[in-house]
This record gives sequence, structure tokens and C-alpha cells, in this order.
Amino acid sequence: SVLLFKMASIACGMDVEVVKISGAADKTYLWDKTDPYIKLTLHDGEFDKGGHHRGESVRTTTKDNAGGTCSFGESFSLNKPENMDVMRVELYDSNTAAADELLGSIDVDLDKVYSDSRSSRQVDRQLELVKGGRSQGHVELRFTMKA
Repeated sequence: SVLLFKMASIACGMDVEVVKISGAADKTYLWDKTDPYIKLTLHDGEFDKGGHHRGESVRTTTKDNAGGTCSFGESFSLNKPENMDVMRVELYDSNTAAADELLGSIDVDLDKVYSDSRSSRQVDRQLELVKGGRSQGHVELRFTMKA
């Protein structure tokens, strides 16, 4: 028989670099290229409940008229509390006349990233962004975990 277990949650610091997006929506209207930015939010696995279920949140700068493929190269230092084992990665299109539009998202299991970081200082992840069950492109992140 196979024994499966979840690693004990740990508190740690981490650096996360948003490297780039690719294959995301290039235009939201016929004439308007998307103005993408990425938002990262730590959470406890119950993101949609909001409030105390969500932790620290950061976002990249907006890449005006960049479309669905662009480089960010922006790094953030986050402190992961013991109970925040998941990171929500969201891709938005910034809008001036209306609310920003969520183009796609994905949750990252930080326990798995931490486990993978033991053999390699940096952990790169190419993640598929999804909205409504459909692929909305990819985001590349680089994690550096700190004990």
C-alpha cells in the first residue's frame, strides 16, 4: 500500500519573480491590446471566502498595450505564514474606463515548491492560467525559498 501525507505546513520567506506571460489574450476588443499585470495572493486554500483566508498580496506593474506575451522580470519578497500554503496567481487586463478584467488564474501549492527547493535553490514553474475551464495562456514564475 502507498502512504500519502501532506508535509507539515511551515512558515518561511520566499522571493517570487514574475518572469513572463505567454499565449494569453492579445486583445480584449478589436482595436485594444491587453494591458496585462499579475497579482499574487497567499491564501489558506479557501481563497473565495476572503477575509482571514487571504494573506499578503502583491502585483506587478501594468504593461501597457503589451498583449498576451510579454516579460515582467519583477521580484517580490513574501513572508508565508504556516497556514498560507497556496498562492493564487491572477492575470488581469488593466482598464481605465471599467473594472480590471480577470483573464485567468491558477493556484500554486507552496508546500510542493518548498519541497522541490531542497534539491535546487531556485524552482521555476511554467503554469497554465485557466478561466471557465479553458486555458488562458501561461505564466512563468521563479521561486527562491528561504527558511
